[in-house]
Amino acid sequence: MIEGVYSEIAAQFWLVAAVFLRLLPAISLAPGYGESFVSARVRLVVTLLLSVAVAPILEPYLPSEAPNPADILAFVLKETVIGFFLGLVARSIIFLLEMAGAVISQYVSLAQMLGNATEPMPVISHIITTAGLAIIFATSLSDQIIYGFVASYFVDIPGLADLTGYLGAKVSALGNYIFNEGVVLAAGFASLMFVYYLCIGFINKAMPQFMVSFIGIPFVALFSIYFLHEHAELMLTVWQEKALTILKMPFESLQ
Repeated sequence: MIEGVYSEIAAQFWLVAAVFLRLLPAISLAPGYGESFVSARVRLVVTLLLSVAVAPILEPYLPSEAPNPADILAFVLKETVIGFFLGLVARSIIFLLEMAGAVISQYVSLAQMLGNATEPMPVISHIITTAGLAIIFATSLSDQIIYGFVASYFVDIPGLADLTGYLGAKVSALGNYIFNEGVVLAAGFASLMFVYYLCIGFINKAMPQFMVSFIGIPFVALFSIYFLHEHAELMLTVWQEKALTILKMPFESLQ
């Protein structure tokens, strides 16, 4: 009887450990959980608790017992790589905001307003990414991120031999989507600033003695702050829809 209890405990420990191998790198890169101000011990505890919670659900999708010593390294490597990939996908929803903020900052000439006083990121990127993190945990996006980690067990991900090609294709598509949609999110600023700089160019050409920079630079800074204040809600609403698209990308063409 005692041996049966020990074997059951060992089996449950193996299930939790198998899930933990994938969830730890995923949680470490996920937005919110993986921020630099979150302690590594907090991430470990969150991952462990989540692994314990979902391991019984994932039991049919996991090996019933630990692989033999010859295969354990390949299993650990595969689960860790998949976990990093899932974490990168989740982190990409923040990369999208950073890209949009960088494009906007270049147009409004506020690319590095704070210099080296903060993390090297345009100031507008700081503003919208902080707002994005708040939205993630104020809405169901945080649940969607965790669901994506768990749902990765329900699809047929290629084995270690074919994993490189699969991840390469997905990361390439993900990077292309982030760059394209980041520009789309910044399109409002780009359009207005194009018209503004065109008008400034005509004025400077017509009146070379008029120093347009004394008027233009303060106007751009103040107007960009006003425009961001008025349209940030719309931008972040569109971003939430694009974030859901990003979270679905690992599962496309796999069903």
